[in-house]
Amino acid sequence: MKNPFLEKERQSVSYAQRQYHVAQRRTDYATERAKIDARLLLAKPTSLLTFFGFGAYKGATSDNPPSRRRQAIVTFIRTVAFNVLG
Repeated sequence: MKNPFLEKERQSVSYAQRQYHVAQRRTDYATERAKIDARLLLAKPTSLLTFFGFGAYKGATSDNPPSRRRQAIVTFIRTVAFNVLG
C-alpha cells in the first residue's frame, strides 16, 4: 500500500532536483557566455588602442617616461597575446 503523503513528498523532491539541475546548466551557460563576451570586448581593436593610448598617456606624463612607456608596451603585448592564445 502506497502512502499518498510520502508519494507527494517524493514528487516534490524529484521536482526540486530537476529544477536544481536546470539552474546549474543555465548558470554554466551564462558563465561561459560572459567569459566569451569579455574576451570579445577586449579583443576589439578599439579596446586595445584605448588601453594602449591610456598607458602611453600615463607614460608620457609620469616622472619616469621610459619605464612607463615600456610598461605600457608590455601590457599591450600581453593583452594581445592572451587574446590570441586564450
